[in-house]
Amino acid sequence: MIILGNPEFAVGMRLAGVKNSYVIRNREEALEILKRIDKNDFIIANLSVIELVPELMEFRNVVSVPDNVREFFKTDDLTDIIKSAVGIELNV
Repeated sequence: MIILGNPEFAVGMRLAGVKNSYVIRNREEALEILKRIDKNDFIIANLSVIELVPELMEFRNVVSVPDNVREFFKTDDLTDIIKSAVGIELNV
């Protein structure tokens, strides 16, 4: 699983144990990271990152999440978003 997001989300996911969690501040940073990602990797990205880098939609498994972490009241919210997007439950 790869996280591409704003500082709050990406750092929070890194603290939760997701090693491949990247803070995206601009398009150039995102494009550099995309060069290293396999098209079949599972990617969770903030909506603003997807809007900034539409090339993300070329990847097979991309799930968008809100930009504001306050929109997640509990980890089940993120789990539900992922489950509805990929059809299976992943442990986050």
